[in-house]
Amino acid sequence: MKYEGRLEGRELQPRATRIAVQYDAMVRIATGAIEAQILNVSSRGFSFHSEAAFEPGTEVTIHVDKLDPVKGLIRWSCGDEAGGVFLEAIAL
Repeated sequence: MKYEGRLEGRELQPRATRIAVQYDAMVRIATGAIEAQILNVSSRGFSFHSEAAFEPGTEVTIHVDKLDPVKGLIRWSCGDEAGGVFLEAIAL
């Protein structure tokens, strides 16, 4: 018997378009700063590569030359890559 559940009101929201980039950055956390390379960004999120491992839930401040620092929250981490959401949406 095939189950056909109701999904009204539970539709998936499309993810914001991500733009591939290569920006050198400094990622600041409560215990210091870590060099990183931003891999992609969207108006709501980011991913980066660094030598350090980040724990999901960590609040970060990302500094890129010639731009104002932006605050974010790490949502996932896998080896030397991590990604998260900006605490305030940014303009691309």
